[in-house]
Amino acid sequence: MTGEAAPQVRLTAEEIAAIRRIIAAHFGPAAEVRVFGSRTRPDVLGGDLDLIVRLPGAPPPAQACGAAAFDIEDALDELPVDLVVLGEAGPSTAFERYALAESVPL
Repeated sequence: MTGEAAPQVRLTAEEIAAIRRIIAAHFGPAAEVRVFGSRTRPDVLGGDLDLIVRLPGAPPPAQACGAAAFDIEDALDELPVDLVVLGEAGPSTAFERYALAESVPL
């Protein structure tokens, strides 16, 4: 991360590194991970971790997404994780469009 500004999210550098590592392990190095929801707001305390991941190609099966979310929760001391994974076709629902528009890249 030399020369790269830290993202403005309520996560530690260690948590960000763990999230990036786990997402890359599950979905490959081209996966783009972003945070949305309460963790992007410094004025809010607590909250779960909302992540949106963009991948080249088709989105993976739900089981792969669940496994990645489980591994992130495990690495972050059981912090609840909501994980949305999009393929190259992009968002298909209003919620996915909102989450992507409001997200912050890690």
